[in-house]
Amino acid sequence: MVRIESNRIESNRIESNRIESNRILIANSYLDILHEAFNIVGAIIPTLKYKYIEDICVYADGTHQTPKYKNYGIPFISVENIQNIYNINKFISKEDYESYKLKPEKGDLFMTRIGDIGTCAIVNDDRDMAYYVTLALIKPDRKIINSKFLKFFIESKLGRRELNKRILHTANPIKINLKDIGKIKVLVPPMEVQEQVVSILDKFDKLVNDINEGLPKEIELRQKQYEYYRERLLNFPK
Repeated sequence: MVRIESNRIESNRIESNRIESNRILIANSYLDILHEAFNIVGAIIPTLKYKYIEDICVYADGTHQTPKYKNYGIPFISVENIQNIYNINKFISKEDYESYKLKPEKGDLFMTRIGDIGTCAIVNDDRDMAYYVTLALIKPDRKIINSKFLKFFIESKLGRRELNKRILHTANPIKINLKDIGKIKVLVPPMEVQEQVVSILDKFDKLVNDINEGLPKEIELRQKQYEYYRERLLNFPK
């Protein structure tokens, strides 16, 4: 049993390292891709603005109480589910779910805020989903900011820098208070630029998260993707 548990821990550590490597690849690409997206859509760089999350999003954290789990009912997620919020083995009652003031809808995002901070997941549909205090649910104003763009920004170097200013590093585990999430400054370019960034990064994200290829192959594919978009940039109609 000890050996099985040790293997499980080691497997989780390897997977965690792989995810972090992928995140770094995306983060290191972010500003280059943002500038390229401006060029592709013909926008001017100085139109870039900062906005606080509290001004462009509604947000809340989950229940602070350990729920009474059921064998079936409303899916319940926590920081442990952030890599796949639909891989769920915990449920709560419909009655307990009714106490949630903010419920997820398609296009919202969850962000980890305790232990792991700043990892995001997009909500893909309108099914009911309960969440624990370790997660914040963020509802962007979609007239101002694209949900996926916000996700990529939070997970970028700029986003990490903003988060780091407000993380309680002395807490155990480390965390960011809910009110401080609203104080995070986000780069908000024109919507057409956001959509172009998302289009590019979605492709990179798919490449670097393809487990079957292995990290060296991912880097090679990512470089080829860069070259593809540089060609597109040169040939983009003005």
